[in-house]
Amino acid sequence: MTFPDVTPESQPTDPSELSHRAAAIDRSAAVSDEDRLEDLVVQLHEAPDVQQTVDRFLSFAVEFLTPDHATIALKRRTRLWSAAATDDASSAALAAQLSLGQGPCVTAMSTGLSVLVPDTGQEIRWPEWTQVITPRGRSIFSIPLTAAGTTIGALNLTSERPHIFDAADIRAPRVATYGAVAIAAAQERESLLEAVEASKCIGQAIGVLRERFSIDGDRAFDILRRYSQDRNKKLRQVAKHLLDTGQLPD
Repeated sequence: MTFPDVTPESQPTDPSELSHRAAAIDRSAAVSDEDRLEDLVVQLHEAPDVQQTVDRFLSFAVEFLTPDHATIALKRRTRLWSAAATDDASSAALAAQLSLGQGPCVTAMSTGLSVLVPDTGQEIRWPEWTQVITPRGRSIFSIPLTAAGTTIGALNLTSERPHIFDAADIRAPRVATYGAVAIAAAQERESLLEAVEASKCIGQAIGVLRERFSIDGDRAFDILRRYSQDRNKKLRQVAKHLLDTGQLPD
């Protein structure tokens, strides 16, 4: 008896056809990633403040890069702080690293270069840090968040298993770039809003002093500035104290 050929047409045996289909799948995955990154840009742009920008970026990074845990650290001048984390234990671990002043995240922020820890149980670059990390046998990938040539923080990915991350993987640094630009823009917007509010507050305080002491604006501003310098307080803090209490600070 002769059986018909039932090889499905969807299962090509020609090597060139298989190659074409594999390439098509790769292109489809790439398009999917592009779409998701475009959605990320919109989500981050619509975030109302810096913290929500950071939170949305962390959520996307976890979904897109699939680490077991993740954190974001930010820095401004010499101040470093834990800005977001997937869980309390990760937040505490990052805070401990920042307090010690050593570890992959600190190094990534200070050098502007990605730092890979294949196995925390074998790590020797940061002796004090390796003494406090638990549990051992994890892998960590810290990617700097750099915008306009300035490193403003780091994205830290952690796996419960060793040797999970690949320093040659371009997806994590690419995602970090999107996040860094959005966070930097949100910080700039927030700083501008704070400057506007501070200016408004100082202007109102000058008006109070002018009316109270029958002086001109320059003289009123000099009074605020002197109190600011003598008491080591920011000018807007002196102005706000006056508006809130009706008195200049003691």
